[in-house]
Amino acid sequence: MVAYPADNSTRGMSRAPAASGRGRGARGLIDHDIVRQVVAQTDMLAVVGEVVDIKKKGTSYAGLCPFHAEKTPSFHVNTALHVYHCKGCGAGGDVIRFVRETRGLGFVDAVQWLADRAGIEVQHQDLSPTERAQWEDERSQRARMLQLSQLVQQFFRARFSAPQGKLAADYATQRGLGQAIAVRYGLGAATAGWSDLADHLKRLNCSEADMLDLGLVAPRASGGVYDRFRNRLMYPIFTSQGDLVAFGGRDVSGDPQAAKYLNSPEVIVGDQDQTSKFRHFYKKGDNVFGLYQAREAVRRSGKVILTEGNLDVLTLVQAGFENAVCAMGTALTEVQARELRRFTDSVVVLYDGDKAGRAAAQKAVPLLLASGCNGVLVALPDGEDPDSFVRQRGAAALQALIDSAPPMLNAHLDTLVGQWDGSLQGKSQILQAAGPLLALIGQHDAMARNMAYDFLLSRLDPDQPLAENRAAQGRYLPRPTAVLRVAAVNSLNEPAVNEPSSAERELLLALVWYPAELGQPALVDAVDYIEHPGIRLAVRDLLATQRSRGLDLAGVAQWAIEWSDQTVRNWVLEWLAEANPVAAGRAAAQVAQLVDRIVSGRELDSQMRAIAGKLATADPEQQRLLAARLFELRKIKGRRGR
Repeated sequence: MVAYPADNSTRGMSRAPAASGRGRGARGLIDHDIVRQVVAQTDMLAVVGEVVDIKKKGTSYAGLCPFHAEKTPSFHVNTALHVYHCKGCGAGGDVIRFVRETRGLGFVDAVQWLADRAGIEVQHQDLSPTERAQWEDERSQRARMLQLSQLVQQFFRARFSAPQGKLAADYATQRGLGQAIAVRYGLGAATAGWSDLADHLKRLNCSEADMLDLGLVAPRASGGVYDRFRNRLMYPIFTSQGDLVAFGGRDVSGDPQAAKYLNSPEVIVGDQDQTSKFRHFYKKGDNVFGLYQAREAVRRSGKVILTEGNLDVLTLVQAGFENAVCAMGTALTEVQARELRRFTDSVVVLYDGDKAGRAAAQKAVPLLLASGCNGVLVALPDGEDPDSFVRQRGAAALQALIDSAPPMLNAHLDTLVGQWDGSLQGKSQILQAAGPLLALIGQHDAMARNMAYDFLLSRLDPDQPLAENRAAQGRYLPRPTAVLRVAAVNSLNEPAVNEPSSAERELLLALVWYPAELGQPALVDAVDYIEHPGIRLAVRDLLATQRSRGLDLAGVAQWAIEWSDQTVRNWVLEWLAEANPVAAGRAAAQVAQLVDRIVSGRELDSQMRAIAGKLATADPEQQRLLAARLFELRKIKGRRGR
């Protein structure tokens, strides 16, 4: 065992070798046959059903996407092929990727997690006997941590309704927290005794070493251990997937020497230099308190309310704001912002109405914007926090405040402008301070970046016309009409291929569902006629794969999951996750017809380009004849369809 570091913040437990690459991870290589066996024997419906409420829809299943907020189901699962895809956000893959994305695991850890469910033994090829023993020990430790957390939660819950937990129960009542909230969030009580919890766990044959690892107890100088949490209202801390990984407690003793709030220390399974999320049994900066309980409310409402404190969350939920959460730790982190973005892109920032709260909000907004979130920034009255505001003024008053709150970006920029001293140098400093944030926004949305810049300029110098203000900053943008004109000229010289023709999409669709049709001789000759580069490359690779090792429908699904072109991969996964629109009896004829459409269409294009090239030098009569022929060819192509 490794001792606590000096600040008692992180506990390390065992070491495993690091590695990288597909089929490889902190545990070593896994044979591809084992990976395929794990996928084949996994009940994908059960795995997905733990996260998504999915219902049968035709030959597949559909539900609300777990990766973004939506009100109409666009998340589809094909359990036979073990693939999923969301039309709304484009998320897609196999059951392994689903576990990786929803549980925050690396590839090998996700395979192992699924293998454990299916009762399959996974051999890691490049581990020595000593390393294998370390890996098994680490897995055993994580399992013990989860089991121990459940036992601790049962102890705290039982004490909450017992005489020993009266202080905690009374405090919850004083804060207006009713029985429903206590049950929903698992509120409990840490009693006054120095070893009540430790003694209870020992009677259940739990070791002191595991208690120390989980941060439940601390070592005595004279030997033995004592309870870390005493005289506290306790609340469990879950990951967004529902794993109980830590605890927090609010002091109810009134002792001025006691810390008002106390959380579990961070716990890492493995050495601290490892980066796999699987090793972070609990890391404050990765967790959002209340998100597990709020997931459905967030999806229903399309937004999340972000606060600073655990009790703020409980009070808001009690008042009807079931989508309230708070970041664990002293400040929002990038990981937490991305975790919120998995569920919604609309965030209501509801921080305390004091100097510290406003400063924290200013730090949180750029992280949220960088993660792709938008929303509003609520300004509470000085000295108020969400808990006090809603208890004193009611839910309706808070809702009115939220409804009238400005967009978080505008509020953030207004705060920057509020720091301006009126000088030219100060104006430059404000623009420089806003620069990194505007650059981040521009990565997602250039128009939003420009609008934000204009908003900032209008605040710094409202009397100067916007165009002059832009020019003064050396940033005057070309007019949209000019941009469109340049694009139009370019399109005449070199037609852009952003979207494939309907024939090309239908061809790829038919080949995906019926890979046996890749053997049609005419298809081989037609590949070079496919105009869309992504589809052309995909069909060429499917042909090569079919020749080298054969290809069935399951093989196409695996090919799609590993295909590098994200656009094509999304198309194929979307098709496979939903019902097959191509009738089996018509597949061969349909492929042949589509090949003919594509080839003849390209030949028509070649003829039209040749005619267009002659128009400039032809005499008037020739121009008339050439134009008529060009018009006729365009009509023919139109009748055949793209």
